[in-house]
Amino acid sequence: MPRKGLTKRRIIKAAIELIEKKGCSNFSMRELADTLEIKTASLYNHVKNIEEIYTEISYYAIALLRQVQLSAIEGKKADDAVFSLAVAYRMFAKEHPELYKLIMKLPTTKDILLERSGAHIVEPIMRVLSCYELSERQKFHWQRVLRSMMHGFISQEEAGFFNHLPIEANASYQIAIQCFLDGLHATIKETVGTNGESDFNPRR
Repeated sequence: MPRKGLTKRRIIKAAIELIEKKGCSNFSMRELADTLEIKTASLYNHVKNIEEIYTEISYYAIALLRQVQLSAIEGKKADDAVFSLAVAYRMFAKEHPELYKLIMKLPTTKDILLERSGAHIVEPIMRVLSCYELSERQKFHWQRVLRSMMHGFISQEEAGFFNHLPIEANASYQIAIQCFLDGLHATIKETVGTNGESDFNPRR
């Protein structure tokens, strides 16, 4: 019989807090049960297994990152929006490193619906890129470039590669964002210069 007061929502909330505190590698059903002060068996009255818990947490992480990005770009356009979004994205990864890791594992998940929901993370970026004179194909190219830049920087920073020089990482990140924008504007200028007939054609 399900324990009175124990719900799936409460279980997922406790799991999120536990994972953010101790990390996915240290997470287990037993530790979750101990945190909730119940027997491990009681969890299975509300969730099938630990995979279901990870799936629910992944949905939560996706929604949270999407909202963080949307809040960052609210009332902003073009370059200002790009800067705000990129800063917010990195801040999310720093404040919620375990949730960010779960999001980055989405392409390897066996849950098709969960994998597809990852598109919600791209939506704010596409919205920002819609402020520029870009074709749909170009937008997809440039959202990949921006995501790669942000994730690459975050990964290097998290691994500790930026700790050996007396140079502020925030300043380096600002430079990286500006490099992205410089390349974006150069592409737009080139496209306009060819009367809009040229699509993005990476130099080989």
